[in-house]
Amino acid sequence: MLIIRTLLRPDVSRGKLRDMKCSVDNKCPRAASHLKTKAKKNALMEERFGQIETENRLLLEKMSHIMRFKGGIDCTNDSIKYSHSLGKERRKRELQRITKENQKILKRIENAKPTYNHARWEEEAKKNEDILQNICEFKPQAGRRDDRDDEDSIFGYMDFYDSIPE
Repeated sequence: MLIIRTLLRPDVSRGKLRDMKCSVDNKCPRAASHLKTKAKKNALMEERFGQIETENRLLLEKMSHIMRFKGGIDCTNDSIKYSHSLGKERRKRELQRITKENQKILKRIENAKPTYNHARWEEEAKKNEDILQNICEFKPQAGRRDDRDDEDSIFGYMDFYDSIPE
């Protein structure tokens, strides 16, 4: 009967429909707070920032130490790792041996008598020039050799074309 009465009075049913609440929740879900904060990332960043601050402080201390005491750059390495070389003595002995051998070779070269006789070379060159003049078809003109600033020709002593009479 209640239904019939409400149907007979439409204004009452409209009011009830207007005031009725939905039974399905259509709102966005609440955001999870642990997803917004990103605690792990923040902790890692804080740790990294702390490490950077520590390194900066150490660097600043070293720089202030340099400015106060030395005033320059400390480029020495006192580490045991770089203090010695395993083959240093052997290399030094080898270098000394090679140097002694080179000195001996130099003395032998300096004390050696020359095997070439320059005077004999000049005599042979003169003989060859005389032979060349004897076998030439065109004899060289007198005085032409002195005008050329002692340049060697392609034939050795004289140029064939210079010997042609004009």
